[in-house]
Amino acid sequence: MVVVHTAIQMFGNAFHLRNRIHKRSSSSDRLDQDESSDDGDNAPNIVEQKTKDIKLVKPLKRPRLSNCCSPTTPMANRLQTMAVAWHISSFVLFSIFSLLIISNPFTWIVVIPYLIYFFNDRSPANGDVVYRYSPWVRSLKIWKYYCDYFPIELVKTVDLEPTFTPCNEEEEKENKKLQEYYTLRLWPSDYEIRLFKKNTVYSHGYKRTGPKYIFGYHPHGIGALGSFGAFATEGRGWSNKFPGIPVSLLTLVTQFHIPFYRDYLLSVGISSVSRKNALKVLDNNQSICIVVGGARESLISIPGTSGLILNKRKGFIKLAIQAGNVSLVPVYTFGENDCYNILATDETSIIRKLQLWVKENFGFTIPIFYARGLFNYDFGLLPFRAPLHVVVGRPIHVKEQQENPEQSLVDHYHELYVEELKRIYLENRDRYGYGAADFEILG
Repeated sequence: MVVVHTAIQMFGNAFHLRNRIHKRSSSSDRLDQDESSDDGDNAPNIVEQKTKDIKLVKPLKRPRLSNCCSPTTPMANRLQTMAVAWHISSFVLFSIFSLLIISNPFTWIVVIPYLIYFFNDRSPANGDVVYRYSPWVRSLKIWKYYCDYFPIELVKTVDLEPTFTPCNEEEEKENKKLQEYYTLRLWPSDYEIRLFKKNTVYSHGYKRTGPKYIFGYHPHGIGALGSFGAFATEGRGWSNKFPGIPVSLLTLVTQFHIPFYRDYLLSVGISSVSRKNALKVLDNNQSICIVVGGARESLISIPGTSGLILNKRKGFIKLAIQAGNVSLVPVYTFGENDCYNILATDETSIIRKLQLWVKENFGFTIPIFYARGLFNYDFGLLPFRAPLHVVVGRPIHVKEQQENPEQSLVDHYHELYVEELKRIYLENRDRYGYGAADFEILG
């Protein structure tokens, strides 16, 4: 009887305890529903409740999956994410691939001829990117997914005079006479054998009639993501909006030290940002796009701001004067700074000094940043889906051609450039959600 009485008492206590837990769970569930849109810490708060000799541990919040990718995410969104993930990690993937293929003896029959070509080819540094520029690669479907991810919008504010226009039969015959060839020198003699023609996008059926362009891209952001989508691909229809103007995006020469990756970059028209190469590309009648602020500007890429590094950036102005018959075109991308969260460091901090030391010694810097991941939305290295509006301004034509331009002439065109850049910013900031951010040049 004592055992039965004790069992009945324990059952009663458990029943009353269940009712109390149920009431607390109901109120906790309602609290979770009210706070479902909160982006705070998802770790549950633990409360301890003592009932006689029973100790209850009850989470006040249920673990939520609101920061993770939903299983019902449309396939188009998944493809967009994969396209951006490919772009962000491609240099790492190509590096790993290169190491694997070089270390495998079974692939040396292909690797050895490639490495001979790799160490002798100077296309990233001598302007020959114009012959490696592939409209087919630039038009792949993956780049449309890349641009749809943010999405990127290419905004045309004025018509730009085409560099190339269609030619007639007589002019085409003259073009063929000037056709260049790849040659093979029979060493040690000076005799050369013609191998095959050097063809550019506009080698046949076109003639050069208009100026070349130097597009200055602002701001740098963390990875100048808008510049790749707008200028290095046809994801937003560059050749349709600006016909007859082939353009090469310029980047650090160190990116061309990775086997196979260099050829991938050349195929979309990306080349080295060195002065010698830029002049060669312009001399080959191809326009260029330079991210003017550089790595230093990435350190101030705080979301919602528009700070630029521009006062001392005059090398691209000198480049235009040295090339001659070149138009400077400012480009401002609203939203570039919103793609990542960045840890802002003080000018006197050890981290900032280390970042600047890396910049001075290696040509690039490493800002501390984060955004989202492949399957989660609260942390990772993929950029946020921040709309990027790439606004192309009016051209500033540089007629002069001087090998060593005077500083006064450089300053004159720099002032005109800054005025036009400021104009396109002020005229469009309200439209793209930057009404509260002033146009600032911080260095």
